[in-house]
Amino acid sequence: DDRIAEAKFVGSGCSISQAAVSMMTTLLKGRSLTDADALAKRFTQLMHGDADAAKDKALGDLRALAGVSKFPVRIKCATLAWNTLQQGLDEFDGQ
Repeated sequence: DDRIAEAKFVGSGCSISQAAVSMMTTLLKGRSLTDADALAKRFTQLMHGDADAAKDKALGDLRALAGVSKFPVRIKCATLAWNTLQQGLDEFDGQ
């Protein structure tokens, strides 16, 4: 029904990547694919220093990662799972 019933991950990595993916799975559960796509795009904006995204309550606890935007090398860590989600959504949409 265009909803994410479950979101889980198995993996290892730095604390930023693990925190971001953990918060992502919590935030996505029960959301529509359209909402998931919007959240992924908004989180990417947050990681690139967008001040409005840092205030966006739709991102929930992910806003705590706003400071990562000051460390370009670490942005990849925070966005890894979100990029994977975005790729999956794009592939699903292109079926």
